Amino acid sequence: MKQMRSATLALLAAASLAAAALAQGVPSDATLRGFQPTSEYILVVNGNPVPAAEIYKNDQLPGILILTSALPSPVLMTPRSGNVETVNLMKVAKQKDGTVDLLADAVLSPVGPFQLEGANPTFTYQGKKVSLTPRPALRGLRKGSELLASIPEYVRNSQGYMPNAAAVAALKADRKPVTVHVVFGSWCPHCRQHVPLMLRVENEVKNPNIKFEYYGIDNPPDGWKDPEVKRLGVKGIPTAIVYINGVQAGRIEGEAWNNPEVALSKVINGATGKGK
Repeated sequence: MKQMRSATLALLAAASLAAAALAQGVPSDATLRGFQPTSEYILVVNGNPVPAAEIYKNDQLPGILILTSALPSPVLMTPRSGNVETVNLMKVAKQKDGTVDLLADAVLSPVGPFQLEGANPTFTYQGKKVSLTPRPALRGLRKGSELLASIPEYVRNSQGYMPNAAAVAALKADRKPVTVHVVFGSWCPHCRQHVPLMLRVENEVKNPNIKFEYYGIDNPPDGWKDPEVKRLGVKGIPTAIVYINGVQAGRIEGEAWNNPEVALSKVINGATGKGK
């Protein structure tokens, strides 16, 4: 406990120093900036998961930044070069929007290359074996609030979406009992892009007559063997099955996910799909 408390105090002190450096006029690096929190990976050190580790991605670099007291310094992995480097924690600056930048005067120190063990990038740092493993899929029936609490990408993409006002107004006014059953995979990049739009719609509509639920499936190939996937005949994700009075009225699939509130309003009003 004492060791954990010391590590936490060290992190807080370093964060304060980084803020002080910014206040003194040290800007963020022009390239090594805008790292976004990600839920794709779990950090494993010497075979032990480190659930409290903070992992950030910059898809433009591309790069992965790891912040954890389980390692002596923050670690930057750059897939294009296949290299691992460290940076002084005092040169890591957290921004108000949740992103992380490296300061312009940050110096990167080489650790060496990383290797792939299966799909897991792995490297050795000061005698410790470090790897990133895919985070286990969210499985089974979930509420939208659970998705937002578990997947930071969903939060970002939800906040960045502006639903069609007319469609939202129509959904708010609807009085039919509706259930929107969304089949998704937390590991799925298409779901990461589109399911947050439905989460935003749910938050905007807030109609007690329209119930939103989310059913997570496992990574392939196991996910396609899920009994719910087979029962519903789902061929791709995300797929939303819309029920009115317990009867399937239609589905939201493919390009309809670009504006799920519009697609949902059309299904509810009988413009698309037929009950089964």
